[in-house]
Amino acid sequence: MAMREAFAALDVMPGFRAELVGGEIIVSPPPDGQHETIVVAVDDWVRDVHGLRLHRNLTLISPEGEYVPDGIAAPKGAFAGRDWHSKPDGVVMVLEVTSGRRGERKAAERDRGPKRRGYAAADIPLYLLIDRLDGKATIFSEPRGDDYTHSASAVLGDDLTIPAPFEGVLPTGGF
Repeated sequence: MAMREAFAALDVMPGFRAELVGGEIIVSPPPDGQHETIVVAVDDWVRDVHGLRLHRNLTLISPEGEYVPDGIAAPKGAFAGRDWHSKPDGVVMVLEVTSGRRGERKAAERDRGPKRRGYAAADIPLYLLIDRLDGKATIFSEPRGDDYTHSASAVLGDDLTIPAPFEGVLPTGGF
């Protein structure tokens, strides 16, 4: 059975997420409360400032794997009529928030490396990484091939300038 077929056949416990990252099937436990607080804050910013929605619990198909981002910024209704996993058509930005648990460095490394490259390979314009372990927020922009050509970071607690197509300032004070 091919890796993608094995992945599609997985049945995980409620609340857990399965992803295909770097040729491995990864099953992650539910996030903690601070993780959800950050996702909700970004959701509020996306809605209030840009009129988009932060979709969750959907799998995006990339040439590099199949990922369940913590948030997918896209217009309202962008995923209507689609299956639980789909190509990222219409996606403006993806969000990943690393775990705050020190023992989960490997998961953070997947967000920083293979998933970043996968989102770029899928030509997603922006990738926002809230890295709780390193204490910073980074926006990656201008995908080319399997990576982004630009990035900007801010220490958590400071504002992060997000480039086009958002062109706004994300306050990270509550992160």
